[in-house]
Amino acid sequence: LSHGKCKLLTCGSNHLPTVPSSRLPSCVCTGVGFNDKSELDSGLLNRKWMASIPDATLVSAIAVPGTHESLTLSGGPLAVTQVWTLEKQLNVGIRYLDIHAGIWFPTNKEVGIRDANWHFSQGVTFTAVVKKVLAFLDENGGEAVLMKVTLHGLYQDQAAGMVEQQLQRFEGRIWRKVSVPELGQVRGKIVFLQNRKFPLGTENHRSYLFESNQLKDVEKKLRHIRWHLCGHYILLTQNAAAALHRPKALARYVNRQLSDLVRRRRGAAGAGCLGVISMDFPSAELIRNIIQLG
Repeated sequence: LSHGKCKLLTCGSNHLPTVPSSRLPSCVCTGVGFNDKSELDSGLLNRKWMASIPDATLVSAIAVPGTHESLTLSGGPLAVTQVWTLEKQLNVGIRYLDIHAGIWFPTNKEVGIRDANWHFSQGVTFTAVVKKVLAFLDENGGEAVLMKVTLHGLYQDQAAGMVEQQLQRFEGRIWRKVSVPELGQVRGKIVFLQNRKFPLGTENHRSYLFESNQLKDVEKKLRHIRWHLCGHYILLTQNAAAALHRPKALARYVNRQLSDLVRRRRGAAGAGCLGVISMDFPSAELIRNIIQLG
């Protein structure tokens, strides 16, 4: 069975075809939503997918593919959640970034990016991340990028003040109002989402579609919250691995469920109102299928 150019294969299967890896650069895990290959085929890019969405559309009414712990690319198997760099994530269509940062010494001059559980440095500063996102938006002005910042460490208040000061440099390029914006209001901008550790930005709520790593009662839950879903706040679905579990192993299991959910909802009324789906090790196919929900 094929889907587009790629055969539907199972990650880790003993029945993979003996095809040179160069011919299947991003397709080994097609159909199950999982990818741990750092290569990204140019045919899989989705740089301008928001351009066709009407300006009056609320951001909360758009299905948005995102990454959980978006910048945790190092730190070992218990920490790493992504394989693509920030630039590759944006180019393949990711429009929600989950950023974890902080300072560990009061003399720090910059807020550094860390992983959420072990706090390994990722070798980049918060300011550098914002600049990279804005550079992408300069080239793709019809897009908007959602960003949620979680602060860690002993000096969170100091870190929050530093972030606030840094963001003042980009005031015209960010949205941090509580209200959900229309897409036309935020094209070319970063939309910040509220977080109890960094209460800056638009109201959002977890969906709780996952229970014990399983998608449960999805349609019932969506019916219950649909009145709010597309207007009052942004819905966020994610399922993070516990500190002593490997994110990659969980992603193989969870992303398959997400792929099935997205396929079932294709063409359904209000399909785009699924909100933000934040993932570890997503495949380009899963990202594309989320985008196509509308």
